[in-house]
Amino acid sequence: MSSSMVFAEDVSDDRSSQDNTLARDYNDNIQTASQQTIRAGSNSTAIQDTINSLSDGDTLNFESGTYTDICIYVDKSITINGNGATLIGFDSPGVNNSNIPTKVRATTDEGGYAISNFATVYLLNASKITMNGLTIVGLNSTTYSNAALYTSQVNGANINNNTIEGSSWGIYMTSSPDGTISNNIIQNQKTTGLLNFGSARTLISNNTIINAKNHGIDVRHGTGPNVQIINNTVIGSKEGIYLMHSKGHTATQNTLINCTISSITCYGSSEVNLYDNTMRKSRIGVLLGGGYSNITIEENTFQLDNLPFPPTFVYYVASAESDYQSATDDIGVYTDSTLSEEIYTNETDIPTPKEISIDYDSILTPTGTTYNVSSEATSTDIQTIIDSMKDGDTLNFAKNAIYNDICIYTDKNIKIIGNNATLIGYDKLNNENVPEKVRNQSANGGYAVAYYAVLYTLNNTQTVISDLNIISKYPGYNPTKATTTTDEYKTAGIYADASNNLTITGCDIEGASFGIFMQYSGDSIITNNNIHDQYTNGIINFGSPRDIIANNTITNVVNHGIDVRHGTGPNVVVFNNTINGAKEGIYLMHSKGHMVYNNTILNGRISSITAYGSGNEYIFNNTMIGSRIALLLGGGYYNVTIGENEYDLDFLPFPPTFVTYIAFADSQYQSAEDVQGTYSDGAHDSPSYTAPATIIAEDLTSNSTKFNYSSTLKDRNGSEIANETLVFEINGESYSAITNSKGIATINVILPNGNYTAVVSFAGNDKIGKKTEQSTISVNSPNAVELTAPEIEMYYKNGTKFIITLTSNGTGIANESVIISINGVNNTRTTNENGTINMNINLNSGEYDTVVYYEGNDKYDPAKVNSKITVLSTVYGNDITKIFKNGTQYYATFLDNQGNPLAAGTTVTFNINGVGYKRQINGSEGKAKLNINLNQGKYVITAINPETKEMGSNNITVLSKITENNDLIKYYRNNSQYVVKVLDDEGNPVGAKQTVTFNINGVMYERKTNESGYAKLNINLPPDDYVITASYDGCNVANNITVLPVLSAGDVDMKYRDGTKFVAKLVDGNGNPFANQTIGFNINGVFYNRITNENGEARLNINLMAGEYIITSSYNGCNIANTIKITA
Repeated sequence: MSSSMVFAEDVSDDRSSQDNTLARDYNDNIQTASQQTIRAGSNSTAIQDTINSLSDGDTLNFESGTYTDICIYVDKSITINGNGATLIGFDSPGVNNSNIPTKVRATTDEGGYAISNFATVYLLNASKITMNGLTIVGLNSTTYSNAALYTSQVNGANINNNTIEGSSWGIYMTSSPDGTISNNIIQNQKTTGLLNFGSARTLISNNTIINAKNHGIDVRHGTGPNVQIINNTVIGSKEGIYLMHSKGHTATQNTLINCTISSITCYGSSEVNLYDNTMRKSRIGVLLGGGYSNITIEENTFQLDNLPFPPTFVYYVASAESDYQSATDDIGVYTDSTLSEEIYTNETDIPTPKEISIDYDSILTPTGTTYNVSSEATSTDIQTIIDSMKDGDTLNFAKNAIYNDICIYTDKNIKIIGNNATLIGYDKLNNENVPEKVRNQSANGGYAVAYYAVLYTLNNTQTVISDLNIISKYPGYNPTKATTTTDEYKTAGIYADASNNLTITGCDIEGASFGIFMQYSGDSIITNNNIHDQYTNGIINFGSPRDIIANNTITNVVNHGIDVRHGTGPNVVVFNNTINGAKEGIYLMHSKGHMVYNNTILNGRISSITAYGSGNEYIFNNTMIGSRIALLLGGGYYNVTIGENEYDLDFLPFPPTFVTYIAFADSQYQSAEDVQGTYSDGAHDSPSYTAPATIIAEDLTSNSTKFNYSSTLKDRNGSEIANETLVFEINGESYSAITNSKGIATINVILPNGNYTAVVSFAGNDKIGKKTEQSTISVNSPNAVELTAPEIEMYYKNGTKFIITLTSNGTGIANESVIISINGVNNTRTTNENGTINMNINLNSGEYDTVVYYEGNDKYDPAKVNSKITVLSTVYGNDITKIFKNGTQYYATFLDNQGNPLAAGTTVTFNINGVGYKRQINGSEGKAKLNINLNQGKYVITAINPETKEMGSNNITVLSKITENNDLIKYYRNNSQYVVKVLDDEGNPVGAKQTVTFNINGVMYERKTNESGYAKLNINLPPDDYVITASYDGCNVANNITVLPVLSAGDVDMKYRDGTKFVAKLVDGNGNPFANQTIGFNINGVFYNRITNENGEARLNINLMAGEYIITSSYNGCNIANTIKITA
């Protein structure tokens, strides 16, 4: 990183030797400007007293050193020279904000500034305050209202060459126009690095912002114009540059790196110019949202976050228009604007999903000959057993056994029963470890598989893989360098190809690039698996139609949780899965006909659900929590139907960051050249008023129970309107129909004899306003029958019948077929001699909407009735969240099929993390307990009732005892430290003198916590990348440590004695030029010492003979080597 740093030369006058200087005031009087020095170790009160003694034009100099528990304010036009001093703020604002100076927090009536934000340093209500050379450390807390440096009502502020560390906001600048913020390092903020709130004409340049969680640079609510954002570097924010509800800004020559959602976002902003920026490794280049207008995008460099085959595509520009910015506005059907003029319709005709019933008892029952695998077996031993098996046989692993260095395959139709055995793969990518038949080309009798996996299933049908723990140790890959030939990219826990009717259930899969990679393996079942810690995707379904992907938990996956692509479809069903932490939770790509529902997607770093180039999709009843974008549609999507979903998105309060319910990345803007242009939100073109439509809904009398009912839709001029949806509400049931060329919409209705009100409504569109009308329908049929189906409530499988009765004038009608539709699944039964049907109910617990339908015949009219079946559970518990290994445990209640608690002492079964446990009921309430001693993470626990055989599931969340652990980027041997916070069993800080163990670079260290529960480790390692592990009471966390070099130089190519000098550059611990320091040089076996100048440069004359030499530069243990070539 040091080689790309920008060094700014200090051109200010050197006044260190002057006690007084002369300055001219506005009245042209001569006045004395003084300098005051803050001695190292001074407390906050002493510093504030010195500041209060200063006058406009004075200078405040800090001695180099660390100052703790600081909260000070400056409301005078002074210059502050930090000289490398570090100001560390208080741990809290104090009781009743007592740590904040009285004048800062006092009301304006009391002579104060009425500021509620907590900061280490405040700049307030003055002009031309200059501050440079300070390190300011803010409150290390997620509290939203704190800042390291807070600036308000300061005109012409100059904040240069500082390091701003931590806090919620690094620099919070409000109502402070005409300022300059330049050459600062701002890092590790919980919210935003630099916030410019209503501060017009600010120059923000040459700053480096690292690991600001939300926004790197945030410019908002300025009247503008001309906030200039130039030549800044932002690394690791959600949105690199965020321009909101303001106008007239320019962002140019900025470098945005690893910004997870977008490199640049314009939300409700206007008259913005974006050009000559470099956007690296974000999935979205520019995101436009919420009423933007006149956003001009010129030539920029896009190096976005795409992946090779199987590819993940990127979005040069995406838009989130204001029409769709609520949890219900996004309901509708969407098509890419490049494919159709009709890009949106508010019709959401989502078919009811069919009930899916999986017979696990049959699937998991061993068949054929059972081959047992001993706990001592090697990979070769296991493969030999599989090779000897026949179709229909069963492979049975030893219970809880652990097998190392495994790479096996099956191309037979067998069942693999894991019994909680663990298969650990190789830790190296060696083709010789892959079975010959897997890797050989097809011409040589092989399957030509290019992927490395622990377990392959190939060219078979009805294979079952269950209850296995699969751990892949294959190394990860660098996403910036991954290509189709990168072996590290092509690894999997389970790899399936041409394996139809495959079942993978109850497995725990850890590591690899892909957890489950399945291609061309249709009609398969992937359920109840725990998949985690993949470098790319948890599950990828490639060209495998009609698969069921359900009840899986997928966590800590880098790219996609569940990826469904290239299937001709239809009917890949993705439901009831939990995905936490992927960039895009569910990814539907270049395929069609899928149903995605009842999934929970947590903390999607880009979006919860993405549809890229896919169509005829149904997305509904999902829960999306913690992502900034809920739904992302891109690259040629069509007929994507969004139904009702539940959202709790990544919104922040005042000053707010808004969320995006749905964003579009149409294919016409998906290249660096195509995106150049000027953009405005489509909502601006909508008129403010539309005249309501006219609905003609006439009364109707029918002499049959089954009939058609029609209404006509017209505009205000009486012209019929075609291809619009009318909704009919009759007798508590809703119907919809599309108007034909004459504006007529017709529905088919079945009603018993009686009088009904029909409510007909039109929702409106951008040209015609909404409208509702009513009419009366009378049904008087001599052939009507009476069809009854009373609602029932029952306990799980207790034998209660669902009773349907079909009569005519009180007499039962025998031998007639009746259709019972339960949750969309039809069942046909025949009435007995009394006209009655007694239907057994074997449904899982839950509520089921039921429709009973009689088709009628020549003698009787049709009939229909709605009902409900409620099945009560006989086993249930609550979700729990607990601290690692504390006293919180899981309880479940068990009932018999009449609702009575099972007796004390009854043995019940729990299954969690793939392991089964037996426990006894204790007491008279049917409760049993299972102690939870798992590592931190999210789990699904299943309780099994021994009497009714019902299974109930809950979520278990185990929280780490080690928190606030962050990756660290620091300069070599500066004062930055790795810090963690340790919690007790109740989630409170542990207090002082608790031992935490750190492991970095293969060396163990023990450190004690302070009174607040924090433990820290000084990092004095050479420049490089490291992984550090912190351990406490059996709990472990890991982070990345990057140590940046302070010494840099370039190779020299010169002529003999042409005067060229070898130049080494030195920066201090804050990245600033480091003057008056000795650098040692070793060339040709001779040692030289040189002193750095004001630019941090040490120069060495080169007078050697022609040849090639290695020169070594050294400073404080840091060494670098360069080449000097001299020609005659």
